[in-house]
Amino acid sequence: MNRAISWGLPLLTLAVYLYLAVYLGRQLGALADGQLPFDLRVFGYDLHDTRSYLHTLRPAGYALYQGPVFWVDTVFPALMGACFMWWMRPFRGAFGMVCVLVAMSYVALDWGENMWVQRLLDSGGDWVNPRDVWGGSAFTLSKFAVAALAAVLAVRQSVRRLRG
Repeated sequence: MNRAISWGLPLLTLAVYLYLAVYLGRQLGALADGQLPFDLRVFGYDLHDTRSYLHTLRPAGYALYQGPVFWVDTVFPALMGACFMWWMRPFRGAFGMVCVLVAMSYVALDWGENMWVQRLLDSGGDWVNPRDVWGGSAFTLSKFAVAALAAVLAVRQSVRRLRG
């Protein structure tokens, strides 16, 4: 069973990620003249970037972002969080609780980012609340920072587990 989870969960997560980021992300990029979607902007975005993206994004892009991208991006963080938790096991003591907290924080931040992105998409390009831009960008930056921390902790725990 451990082997099935050790291989199956990461492969499923990778497949969902590739579908989301490569397949759907490429479609969104084409519908926004090559601009990256909010979720993939590692260094965040500002009011100017947001307005530019929302003005450039075609109506089919809005439909794609608020439909299939939203639903797949709701499933992906849960899978990624489960992968982090699996790689971080065993959870012992305070360090184990930190690992759990980091993995759960990643999921919560990604879902929070999705909420902010939906608010931005709902506002359209004509009037965007700067608070929504700040919130979305902050969640995007935080998501990537926590994902990096989770990856480091997962590698650490995996190496310790392999050493016995």
